[in-house]
Amino acid sequence: MARTPTSDPGIADAPAWPLARPTYASLEAAVQGEASRWNVPGMSVAVLHDGKVESVGTGITSIATRQPVTPATIFQIGSISKVFTATVAMQLVDEGKLDLDEPIITYVPELPLADPGTRAGITLRHVFSHSGGFEGDTFTDFGRGDEANATAVAEFGSLKQWFALGELFSYNNNGYTLAGLVIERVTGQPFEQVVEERLFKPLQLDSTVYFAENAITYPHAVGHYLRKREEGPAIARPYSFPRHINAPGGIIATAGDLIRFAQMHIAGGELDGARIISQESAELMQTPYISSWDQNCSFGQGWYITEYPDLKIVQHGGSTMGFRAMLRFAPDRGFAIALLANGDSGTSAYDSIHEWALQHYLGFTMPKPAAITLPDAELDRLAGLYGRQNIRMDVTREGERLRLRSFEIDSETGEEKEDGPFSVGAPLSLEAIESTRTHDFQVVGGPMDGAIIDFPPSPAKDDPDRILIRVGGRVSERLNTMPKPDRARSKVSVGARASKSRKGSGGSLSPDVPEDAIGDDDEAKSRKSTRKSKSKNT
Repeated sequence: MARTPTSDPGIADAPAWPLARPTYASLEAAVQGEASRWNVPGMSVAVLHDGKVESVGTGITSIATRQPVTPATIFQIGSISKVFTATVAMQLVDEGKLDLDEPIITYVPELPLADPGTRAGITLRHVFSHSGGFEGDTFTDFGRGDEANATAVAEFGSLKQWFALGELFSYNNNGYTLAGLVIERVTGQPFEQVVEERLFKPLQLDSTVYFAENAITYPHAVGHYLRKREEGPAIARPYSFPRHINAPGGIIATAGDLIRFAQMHIAGGELDGARIISQESAELMQTPYISSWDQNCSFGQGWYITEYPDLKIVQHGGSTMGFRAMLRFAPDRGFAIALLANGDSGTSAYDSIHEWALQHYLGFTMPKPAAITLPDAELDRLAGLYGRQNIRMDVTREGERLRLRSFEIDSETGEEKEDGPFSVGAPLSLEAIESTRTHDFQVVGGPMDGAIIDFPPSPAKDDPDRILIRVGGRVSERLNTMPKPDRARSKVSVGARASKSRKGSGGSLSPDVPEDAIGDDDEAKSRKSTRKSKSKNT
């Protein structure tokens, strides 16, 4: 169904968000046009096609310094970092130092998890596919020392077990922190050093770093929030991360370096004569293992995979404090695109550029899901109060649609905020779409237009009436009463907040989101990150 531009839900007389993309003749025009349309301060985009790389930078790195974005500018890439973590692990698998199916307690015997069965059985295969079943967003700042990952993992005993091991996809940043610790244990080196020596150097990723003190030695962007279009962007502060976030989302890089990383995966684990991982490992990472929140999108080992009849897209997104990032490639066509933005409306811009690029370079048009009408009784059944950790969501019925509002609950004061890092921002209007599963919905209007939110069937055999919602790939459950906020946990957010069905994830730290996430971001459609993503301690 055709749509017209709409104002932000819940913001009276706000300027309309654009929904109709103009026609562009070049990548430069598309990047400049979409960054402007979506109020993104700056973007850097690189495309691999027919063996050649084309790069474009537009806008500014910061509204304070007004320095121009160029292809040499580095951006936080958020949860795309997860694929680097998984790639290093696969390299260690190739060397016989790790086994994807060996229980993680073999490497981290002190691992504390609330569910004994999960503790005994969880493997890296579960971690890399977000199927561990335990709460995934409970980060606190454990300092900058080499013990940061171990200290963070030592707190995992308090994490809620949402479902049994391997039963359902739910985006899990904590799992990747655990993977970082596993890598440290088998190599005897700090995580970041392992990734630098095994990936950054042999792939010649010369502008890819961890840590803010390294980023400031390169031309770098800073993140921005766009809370209301009429007010314009504001700089996202602070910039840096707690160290244990590095494995799930700490890399800062150029779009060009991400293209080189993608080229290695497209080529089956090798680039310019340097063998990084085996062909078998590269293929395994790109092989669907578990379905995600989007019926067209599965997750492998570190990558989201969308398989259309005529095209396979592999991707991951990222969402951090005022940054949005996406890396996507079509392995059978030798095509890749890396999109980096320093504004939280960047997901809408990069999704639109990606759709344009697929049509422009490959002649492929992204399919759109068809809207359907659910019975009134079914919409009423899904309405209610949902919650997870320090967030609550109110789902109400509005005619033939649902309306979703989310509130972050401050862990110290109990105060509820509608624009916190775990919330979706302004209220969302949800319409049901055709699905082979129970119930899938897409967001209508605003910067999250097309994002997928689903109500997965409960995997719990002893509680078949349990109703779940999955927003940004993260599972929440319907509640009779809201649990007290966990005062022991901070609000660092490293994932894509919601996923855009039309474009493949995300992820995100997506996915875009998810990032991304927001994977997160997620992406036969994409992970789309929500408009707010920040960290108390980063």
